[in-house]
Parts: sequence; structure tokens; C-alpha cells
Amino acid sequence: MKIWKKIMALAMGTVLVFGISGCKEKEPESDEIEIEAVEEEPEEAEPEETAEVVSDLEANITWWTYPVFVQDEGQEDGAYEQTLIQEFNKKYPNIQVNVRVLDYTQGPDEIQGLIDAEGQELPDVLLDEPGRIGGYAKAGVLVNLDSMFTEEMISDIASPGLLSACKSGGDYVMYPLSGSNYVMAFNRSMIEASGAIEFMNREGACTWTTESFEQAMERLGESGYNGGMLYCSGIAGDYATRSLLTNLYDGSLMNEDGTAYTMNSEANQQALTKVKEWMEKGWFLNGSGSSGADAVASFVSGENSFCLLWSLPQALSNAQTLADNGVEVVVMPYPSADGIPSLEYILNGFCIFKSGDEKREEAARYLVDFLCNDEKAAAENVARSGAFPIRASMGDVYGGNEEALLYEALLPYSGTYYNQVEGFEEMRVYWYQMLTEILNGEYSVKDATDSFVEYANKTLEPKEEEE
Repeated sequence: MKIWKKIMALAMGTVLVFGISGCKEKEPESDEIEIEAVEEEPEEAEPEETAEVVSDLEANITWWTYPVFVQDEGQEDGAYEQTLIQEFNKKYPNIQVNVRVLDYTQGPDEIQGLIDAEGQELPDVLLDEPGRIGGYAKAGVLVNLDSMFTEEMISDIASPGLLSACKSGGDYVMYPLSGSNYVMAFNRSMIEASGAIEFMNREGACTWTTESFEQAMERLGESGYNGGMLYCSGIAGDYATRSLLTNLYDGSLMNEDGTAYTMNSEANQQALTKVKEWMEKGWFLNGSGSSGADAVASFVSGENSFCLLWSLPQALSNAQTLADNGVEVVVMPYPSADGIPSLEYILNGFCIFKSGDEKREEAARYLVDFLCNDEKAAAENVARSGAFPIRASMGDVYGGNEEALLYEALLPYSGTYYNQVEGFEEMRVYWYQMLTEILNGEYSVKDATDSFVEYANKTLEPKEEEE
């Protein structure tokens, strides 16, 4: 939880200093961003005591969650969740909610173990991410949430891609709370000294073209600055390399219905050929022996001019090191040929496990609806998750912070969520093998991508159950 301390300050109505530069060049009046909506909360506490009862349904349910929400100073995991339950019970007084905070290391295995054992009682509600939730849906243990996705709610979601991540087999199985896109990071002093910033859009969502990206890298190279690293030693952070390559010439990782991989398409081969060309010019660094963590470390140290792997959590966890090294970050989305990227992202949301008890399942729906849609609780829940509202109507939960506004502006560019695809984890191994073969000249772009598609497509085939 240490990396979330700055977000915790925001959630508690004090200040949040991002330490990274957004798109608008307007200077804030001070470095401290006050969260007025949260500061007014004490004045609204008294009316909350008389909250109108929504339902007198009687049920006893369990809510399991990972440590997604930032806690108050000095509070243990689960303390904030308990305050949410207290507020929930003002509207649903006869629903008892028992909360448990899971460990990211052991939690997934524990839940999967309960599913595999069959007949074991699962939690009623779980806060997690689409990849794991999609796996639970395939196991047939989740409640269909279609009824919660009203026309009004669907029209309020920032991107169709975000909605697709909530589905499995055509049914909604996850109700979304917050999200955040993966982006690139540039060293401000380097892009300004080289003049590369001239080619970087600094308005709105800061979207830009592949041509502009190439011109920016050329300026950086001519000025003697190291480029960014295309790393491929291990699968960690592979989403960033996929986002770069598939966007460069408007390609895609898979076909539209998710039944085949398309990395050997003309657009993707053009992208890989171009990156190899940039590497030969020294604008990109060969990271065949380096990991995503190595790429971030090189950027944070001030060694490289840009980094493919960046997100708000990384900005926060590296804030002190960036300050010590005098590195100010300029965030940019991945470039694309048409200037309209399709971005990968983090998404937080809730699923409901089948219990066979209609009252428990209805009570679970009430809890999920409260956590995501309650007028007062939802905005703070989003802020405490360290991500951003996926619903346009929620507005700005970070008090006008310019970096936050950039991330919010990028959410409509969220693309397909591939993590739910059958065999996704196995495919990731073939991904970094393909990049290594191309970067080191072991195989041609065509041969490497054809081989990747051949083996990656095999991962899509349903696995035969062991007898």
C-alpha cells in the first residue's frame, strides 16, 4: 500500500501532488490541489444519518476485496470498507455485510481452489479485475448482471471497449467502478532541449500520429539523447509493447471477434519493420535482454528520453526517485497512424458469485450498486482506487488536477480487453519470443510474425479436461 500514500491524501480531502505534467500548459495557482467535494463531507454527515431506507430485505452476505482502496492514515486494510458498510446499512439496514481483504499473492489461488473443489461456499461479492473475473465466469460460478446494465448506464460509459471487458460469453459478469489507461512517459528537459516537444500534441487527450512520434525521436537522437527501450525479456509490462506496435499503423492484436491473432497483418509487419529501422538509427534501444522494470528504471534514472511502460501507479511509486534525479515526466498516449489510438487499461469492478439463494444474490446486487452508484460514496471509491471514473456523469473526482484530466480524457480511447481471451497467458510467452527474434535478427519480421500467429492461435483452442 505504500505507493498509494499520495492518493490517500487526496481521498482524505487534503492534497495530491502528481509530480507529472499533463497536456494543458496552464500553470496551477499552487502545487496543492484541494478536493472541495470531500472537504464539505463533514457538513453533510448529519443529513446522512437520516438516509432513506431503500429496502428492508434481510440477508447475510460476504464481500471479499483486494487492497484496492486506499486507507486513512494509520488504518489497516479493510477499515475504509467498514465505513462503506455502515453507510450502506443506512439504506439497507437488514443486510449484514461481512468484509474480508485478500492478499494479491494468495487470494486468486484461494478463490480458484474453492471453485475447483466444488460445493465450497464462495464470497457473494468480489472486487477484482476483468481477467480473473472472466475466468470465474467461464467456470459458470458467476451471476448474470445484465439487469444492472441499463440503457442509461451503458450510454454513460466512456468507451465501448470498457463495456466489452465486463462481458463473458455475451453476458455482463462484472460491474465496473474505475479504470486507467497505460501510457508513455517522456523526459521533459530532454524533449524541450531537443525541440522534440514541438511535435507532441499538448491539448486535450494529447493524441498524436506515428509521423509526429518519428519526428520527435529524430530530434532526440540528433541531440544525443538515448531513445526508449523496446524490452522483451519476460512478460511483465508486455501490454505496453503491444499498445505501441499495434497502434503505429492502426493494426490490431486479434480480429474483431477474437477468434484469431493478426500480428502478421500488413499493418503490424509495417510497424515491426519500422521499429527495427528506428533501432538501427539508435532512436530505439534493443531491450531483448531487458525487462519492463529495467526500462522504467532506466527512464526514472534520467538515462533514457522516454519509456513505453507508464501509468499513474508507476508515477506515484517512483515520485521520490524522479524528484531526486531531476526528472519531470510528460505523459503521452501511444501514437497511431490516424491519431486515434486504441489503448490497453486497468479496470476495477465487481462480480457476484452464485449462491443459490435469491435473497443473498439480490442483496449482493444492492451492495454493488451502492458502491458504484451512490451519490456520495462512488466518487470517493473511484479516487481511493487510484484510477478514474469510467462514467462521464461522475465528472472530475480529482479536483481539477491537470494530470488527472489527461487520464480521464484518454478513457474514451480504451480498446478491446484481450486478457479474457482463452490462453492469453500462454500467448504472452510467444509475444516476447517473437520480439526477441526480430530485434536480434534471428528471423525476418514476416517469419517471426507468422510463427507467432501459428502458435498463438493454438492457445485459443479449448483445453481438453484431464480425466
